[in-house]
Amino acid sequence: MNTVSDIAGQGVEVQGSTLLEIASFLSDGSPNEGFSLSELKTKAASELTRFGLDLQAQLNSISVTIPPALQLRGDNTGAMHVIGEHALKTEIESFLNANTRLLKWYKEIEVMHEILRSTELHGAQSLEGQVFNLGLTSLGCVAFFSVV
Repeated sequence: MNTVSDIAGQGVEVQGSTLLEIASFLSDGSPNEGFSLSELKTKAASELTRFGLDLQAQLNSISVTIPPALQLRGDNTGAMHVIGEHALKTEIESFLNANTRLLKWYKEIEVMHEILRSTELHGAQSLEGQVFNLGLTSLGCVAFFSVV
């Protein structure tokens, strides 16, 4: 399977986690093993930071600078979209959607944050109607949910 982490074999620093790493947090049935929420929070924060740094570098390569900040959101087809107005919106979306490494990494971050968000809600509310967003600012990357 071609994952974000597979690029390490190409002599590039490993970037991004894999969904298999998330699955490794799940219990194998042993009473002493299981899902570590604190480990997932740490992993999600680390990947978000790394993704933000890499994304800024990638965008710089096509002459997109931050500021102004960007708000990104994925759709059901796996594409990423710039939310709101930006002078280079079309160029940014074309670049991002042609980069499978960034798309996969974004999706992995989205899944981690959806798991975390679900645990925060504790069944009191569902994720229905909420969508994951990623903000890229000059101070770094931020993940948040919005209601649609």
